[in-house]
Amino acid sequence: MKLVNIFILFFIIPLTNAAQEITYSEYNNEDDKNINFEIIGKMNDSYIIYKNIRWKHMLAIYDNDMKFKKSIRLKFVPDKTFNIDFIPYPDHFYIIYQYQKNNTIYCKAVKMDAEGNKITEPVVIDTTQISLLAENKIYSTVYSQDKKRILIYKMPIKNQKITLASKLFDAELNLLDSTRIVDEYDSRLHIYGDFNLDNDGNLFYVKQTRGNLMANIESLDIIFKSQGKNIFKTLSINLKNNYIDEPFIKIDNINKRVILNAFFYAGRTTNIKGLFSTIIDAVKLDTIISVFNEFPDSIRSKVNSDGQFRAAFDNFFIRQAIVKKDGGFILTTEDYFSQTRSNPNNNWNRSNYLYNSYYNPSDDFYMANSPFNYYRPSSGFNNWLDVRFYYDYILVISIDSKLNIEWNTIIPKNQTDDENDNFLSFSTLNVGAEIHFFYNEGIRRQIISNQSIFPNGELKRYPTVKSREAGYEFMPRFAKQVGYREVIIPCVYRSNIAFAKVIF
Repeated sequence: MKLVNIFILFFIIPLTNAAQEITYSEYNNEDDKNINFEIIGKMNDSYIIYKNIRWKHMLAIYDNDMKFKKSIRLKFVPDKTFNIDFIPYPDHFYIIYQYQKNNTIYCKAVKMDAEGNKITEPVVIDTTQISLLAENKIYSTVYSQDKKRILIYKMPIKNQKITLASKLFDAELNLLDSTRIVDEYDSRLHIYGDFNLDNDGNLFYVKQTRGNLMANIESLDIIFKSQGKNIFKTLSINLKNNYIDEPFIKIDNINKRVILNAFFYAGRTTNIKGLFSTIIDAVKLDTIISVFNEFPDSIRSKVNSDGQFRAAFDNFFIRQAIVKKDGGFILTTEDYFSQTRSNPNNNWNRSNYLYNSYYNPSDDFYMANSPFNYYRPSSGFNNWLDVRFYYDYILVISIDSKLNIEWNTIIPKNQTDDENDNFLSFSTLNVGAEIHFFYNEGIRRQIISNQSIFPNGELKRYPTVKSREAGYEFMPRFAKQVGYREVIIPCVYRSNIAFAKVIF
C-alpha cells in the first residue's frame, strides 16, 4: 500500500489578485497524528478522504463547506489489510487492497461511488502463497495518465531469480493481458523499478546494475512490454563509462516517447557532475537522443555559497518531470538529506511524489498524472533514532527537445526539523502559464510561501498563504488538487489531523 497516498499537487493561483478562501474541516479525537490517510478527491459535491485508524478502515465524506456528512466503515476490508491503493475517477473510484490469511496473500478490488457505496462486490485480482517469514507486501499498482489502463504486478524473488507477474486491466477492471517473466537477480548488484504505463497499455521499467552494494549504477536497461504481446524487449542505455543514480522515467503520451533523467558521475566515487537525459521512441524502442549535460560552476555557486562547488549537487534528487508541448520538459529537483545522532553518515531516502494536473492545449506546460507521496506518522524512521531532516534549495531546469539546457532557476529555501519531516519539502501546481511552488516558510507552519516560475524561467513571488485561525499547521507536501481552483491541504490542529479546502 502507499499508506495514505497523497497526490502532491497543490494550489491553483490565478493571475488576478483574487483572495484565497480557506475552509477547515471538522475533526474528532480519533483523527490524531498517528492515523494514515489519503485524500481520494472531489466527486460531485463531496470530498472523500480515506482514514486508517488503528485496525479500522474508514471513508470520511465532507460536503462543499467541509462539514462532515458521514463516516463509512469499510467492513469488507479485513482489519489486517496492510496495503491499499485508490484510483479516482470523476464519479467513482477503485479500492485495491491486499491482506494475508494464513499463508496466502489476497489482492482484491472493489468499485465505489461518490457516496462511498459499493458499486461492485470485491473481486479477487490475484493470490499468492508465501512462506512463514516471507515479505507479504508483494503487489503494486500503476495506471496510465488517462486511467484507461491499470496494471497490478508482483515481483517475488527466489533462488537468485526475480519473477515479474503482471495483470493489465481496462477502466472497468476487465482483464486485457497477463504476463510473466523471470530474470536474474543479485540483491547486491541489481535494482528493478520505476514502473510506468502509457496510455496504450505498454509497460516500461528499468533494470540497474552496479559493481557492488555501495557503488553507483554502471549499467542501465529499459525493459518494455507491449499490451497483448508476451514479449519483453530490452534496450541498453549507453552511459559512456559514466555512472548514474536514481533514474527517473516520464512518459510523454502525446509524442509517444519515454523520457529518462538521472544525475551522473564521472567515476564510481566522485561527485555529481551533471544531468544525463535520454529520449526513447516508445513504439520502436529506439534511443532518439542521449546527452550528458555538465553543470558549470555558475550553477553550482547558486546552490553552494561556501566554495565547495564540486559537491554542490551530491544531495539533490529529481522530484518531478513536466512534459512541454514542444517535446522538451521541466525538471524539479531538491536538495535533501537526513542525519542521525547514532550514525554520522547521511541517510538518504528518495520520496517519490505523484502529481495530478489539468491541461489546457493553449498552455505552455503539460503535466500528466503520476505517483503520489504518502503521509507517514513516524516519517519512516525508527523512533529511537535522533533524526534531523534537511530540505533545502529547489533547482528547476528547462530542457529543450534536443536535450539542451535552456535555463535554470533556483528557489532558495532552508528547512530543518527533528524526528518529523511531514512539514518539510514542497509541492507544485501547473496552471499552464506558470508553475507554482509551495512550502512552509522557516519554522512557522502557518505560513506557506508561494513562488511561481514562468516558461522563460522568470521567478515571481506571490503573497504567502496564511491561516486565518491560530493553531492550524499546514502540511503542503501532502496537498491534493481537487478542482481547477481548489486544493485540499492536510493540517494539524491540537494534535489532530484536519483538512483545509483552499479556493483561489
